[in-house]
Amino acid sequence: MSREQLVVQRARKSFQTGRTKPLEFRIHQLKSLLRFISDRRRDIAEAVKKDLGKSEHGTELFETLGLEGDIKLAVEKLAEWAAPRPVEKNLLTISDEVYVQPEPLGVVLIIGAWNYPWAVTLQPLVGAIAAGNAAIIKPSEVSSHSAKVMEELLPQYLDKDLYPVVTGGVPETQELLRQRFDHIFYTGNSTVGKLVMEAAARHLTPVTLELGGKSPCYIDKDCDITIACRRITWGKFVNCGQTCIAPDYILCEPSIQSRVVEEINKNVKEFYTDNPKTFEDYGRIINQRHFKRVMALMEGSTVAVGGDSDESQCYIAPTVLKDVTRESRVMKEEIFGPLLPIITVSGVDEAIQFINEREKPLVVYVFSHDNKLIKRVIAETSSGALLANDCLVHFTVSALPFGGVGNSGMGCYHGRHSFNQLSHLRSCLIKQLKMEGVNSMRYPPHTAKKLGWARFFLLKQVDVSRLRRMALLTMFAGLAAFVVQNTTVLSAHSGTQLLLY
Repeated sequence: MSREQLVVQRARKSFQTGRTKPLEFRIHQLKSLLRFISDRRRDIAEAVKKDLGKSEHGTELFETLGLEGDIKLAVEKLAEWAAPRPVEKNLLTISDEVYVQPEPLGVVLIIGAWNYPWAVTLQPLVGAIAAGNAAIIKPSEVSSHSAKVMEELLPQYLDKDLYPVVTGGVPETQELLRQRFDHIFYTGNSTVGKLVMEAAARHLTPVTLELGGKSPCYIDKDCDITIACRRITWGKFVNCGQTCIAPDYILCEPSIQSRVVEEINKNVKEFYTDNPKTFEDYGRIINQRHFKRVMALMEGSTVAVGGDSDESQCYIAPTVLKDVTRESRVMKEEIFGPLLPIITVSGVDEAIQFINEREKPLVVYVFSHDNKLIKRVIAETSSGALLANDCLVHFTVSALPFGGVGNSGMGCYHGRHSFNQLSHLRSCLIKQLKMEGVNSMRYPPHTAKKLGWARFFLLKQVDVSRLRRMALLTMFAGLAAFVVQNTTVLSAHSGTQLLLY
């Protein structure tokens, strides 16, 4: 029996004891995870520095801050999320107890990514723990220092049997995928996503695939180009462009291309100085293989900003490419690096057509003062999310479901959405063994009269909460009328006594 098989077996055995079902246990584990982040902040930052060249403050801002917020939200809201959820009834079930009960799925496999090795690995874990599941955590081997810290330190805080960390490369991941899970949560690229889905299909295991794609960014010529380019520069080059929701390319009219290049160049210097290579908050490409891949994407395009590189440090400067065509190499795959190509279009019509001719992206970005134009882009394109006049920040809103559509993924998470994604929403109906006369319409023989009654009882939806509100309102109205009537009588009685006196 392989190590991976033993780990999964142990997690399932622990889950079957029912230890994860009490909310108190889940909250304790969530608080322990929060304590891990607080206690080990320095270890996490050092690991990310070695993996991606990110600064300590950058790691806290982009890795652990959102994670802490997600955990605190889950602790605060867990009782509400896990409670039975009443639903509307029909007349046939009006006296019955009808509700949705969230319940744990079982054993979840979480396969993390290397670009944000803590955020995208542990945020799904928050949902798994909150929903009452066991979870096998598989950090990416590419971010090896973060994986090692996670493997060594996380078990000191969480239940070792229910939430084990499994490290290793492709063979270990393949062995994990041979096991049966109740849900698989994968973050990465679409090529591996298809392999994960294929492996999951053998056990009819549902999957959440958080993938990527080429997220377009349309700049309207009449918008505030200075502010637009400032926000785009930040969104594109943070984490050295290795962000799944980074703007992948710009669409704009030829008349503003030079201005866009000029503004981005100005912002690069402001954010990262004249020499980003020596600036603490500008990171590195994860490894030499990815360095070579990103460098090769510049072939056939003109460098308008940046272009410097150093293979020995896996450094590529923030780079803007112009004279890019639809057939350019940089437009053939997700860039996942600090290259920002500009494609010129005649206007919003061509931009929408360009977007729709390609796979559905994780995000569509649009910069414009015109609300009608923004609403048109929303109506005429499809993507995991749409963000107008900013970049990345939708990721910080826990009330918004984060996920892709089509080639950019399936399923979603963050906040309550993580809890729902990793729960089975069980339909429950509790009927009393009485009022059998009402049920006679469904028993044979079936007649036209019974069909008429069935049509009335089954098709008439009843909002019980609305009925309760109406009953309460009626009661208060009656009480108010009673008080007013008695006050009038008392006043009249007092007045009569006064006259007699």
